[in-house]
Amino acid sequence: MDERLTSMTVVLAACERIHYTPLPFAYTLLVHRTTYLYCFMLPFGLVSSLGWATPFVCAVIAYTFFGLDALSEELESPFGLAANNLPLSALSRTIEINLLEALGETDLPPDIKSKNGYLQ
Repeated sequence: MDERLTSMTVVLAACERIHYTPLPFAYTLLVHRTTYLYCFMLPFGLVSSLGWATPFVCAVIAYTFFGLDALSEELESPFGLAANNLPLSALSRTIEINLLEALGETDLPPDIKSKNGYLQ
């Protein structure tokens, strides 16, 4: 039991480091500027080989890069109550129920239900 508690404490400390360590603004700025610069210069490099298909190909590539840029902002803070955050309350409740069942308890708390398709 002591070994399990120690490993859970180590995981908790790692999660707290993730939660309280912000991504430096310079990294975010670099990703934004690189994405915009690349997507601005891409048509000039492709126009000779693709011709009239250049706008379509560049739009697909730009959509992908801007999507990855937005995704990187979402992944900065995985803990919280937003729809895209990890459902820590539901995970904690499941662990609580499993532990109570292992101890032989019969009065178990209810599972946390999803609201509008999202767990909290």
